[in-house]
Amino acid sequence: MLPWVPGAPMDLKELPCHSFERHPWEIARADFFLRLLRENISKNATSALDIGSGDGYFAHRLLADLPAVIRATCFDPGYDAAWLEERAHADPSLAFTAQRPCGTFDLVLLLDVLEHAADDQAVLADAIASTASPGGWLLLSAPAHPLLFSHHDELLGHRRRYAPARLRALAVTSGVEVVAHGQLFASLLAPRALAKLGETARGARPTSAPAPSRIETALGTWHHGAMVTSAVKTLLALDATASRFAANWRLPLPGLSTWVLARRP
Repeated sequence: MLPWVPGAPMDLKELPCHSFERHPWEIARADFFLRLLRENISKNATSALDIGSGDGYFAHRLLADLPAVIRATCFDPGYDAAWLEERAHADPSLAFTAQRPCGTFDLVLLLDVLEHAADDQAVLADAIASTASPGGWLLLSAPAHPLLFSHHDELLGHRRRYAPARLRALAVTSGVEVVAHGQLFASLLAPRALAKLGETARGARPTSAPAPSRIETALGTWHHGAMVTSAVKTLLALDATASRFAANWRLPLPGLSTWVLARRP
């Protein structure tokens, strides 16, 4: 049995111990993938498995925004007993588990998960074989462009970033058929590239130190007021629209994330 790894739009290690405002990046990201799923999944009574689901934000959105999805399971080995107990009876259509789930699902999500795995090919192949129903859907996403690997990735426990072609090849090798693919957040490439250049100029080098169990990032500390928040949301929404257009027309628009929508034969 393979040790599936945690990872999510908001990784559990980024989750604050207090109430917080959801980061515009995470909202735009969810909006993008929900639209992608709506455009492709029309089957009723769909069950979904979110592997490395973090705090469950995307699964909540999935149930609220996609009527075809009637139940969802969030699996993350980072959940502790208190977390699971608190959510045990909150929503009968949404389950949380820290144990490898049984059965198969019509939709399997691995959103920002594979970059945590020592053997990403084995983790993906095992997840598909053991949890994806025949004819079921698979949605993958991962940080893009290996040259942008930085200290931020190390803090999150990332082992790599992905060239878009590599993520597609990983999916095909694992036995699924790619239906759509693309990149997301072109507007964030320049800031990340500048940050990486700054690290290089300072002589920062990758470390072999283990990732900390808890970190503070912008995802859990957004507090920039209504005007700035609205402006950032608008910018990222426009970014996502451009990325979807580029994916539909196979245009080479780069982005900070890469994604693949695939189907198991």
